[in-house]
Amino acid sequence: MMEEEELEFVEELEAVLQLTPDVQLAIEQVFPSQDPLDRADFNAVEYINTLFPTEQSLANIDEVVNKIRLKIRRLDDNIRTVVRGQTNVGQDGRQAAQCFNGSNPGRGHGTARQTTLRQRPTCHN
Repeated sequence: MMEEEELEFVEELEAVLQLTPDVQLAIEQVFPSQDPLDRADFNAVEYINTLFPTEQSLANIDEVVNKIRLKIRRLDDNIRTVVRGQTNVGQDGRQAAQCFNGSNPGRGHGTARQTTLRQRPTCHN
């Protein structure tokens, strides 16, 4: 029973994660990659079989696992960098919108009731 539920969950998850061919093509054009993990038709079993084609090749499993962990760390670092960048862009955008809407005390727009001294952004003209 548990295996059936797990299989059902995996199928539902795969259905949600399917990208349209147009979206997949756009991703491949913007971010070209030769990494098999990035392929839309990625097959985990085939990938593992290419990493370990024979029983003897399992002897270097620790090395392969360490390489994958390093790759994960790099991806995590890249994700953090992008998220921070987006956060900064969002903050800059809010500040620019406040300046544009006249909450800058040096431009003569807005009133004291609209903004307090602590809320006013520093606007650069």
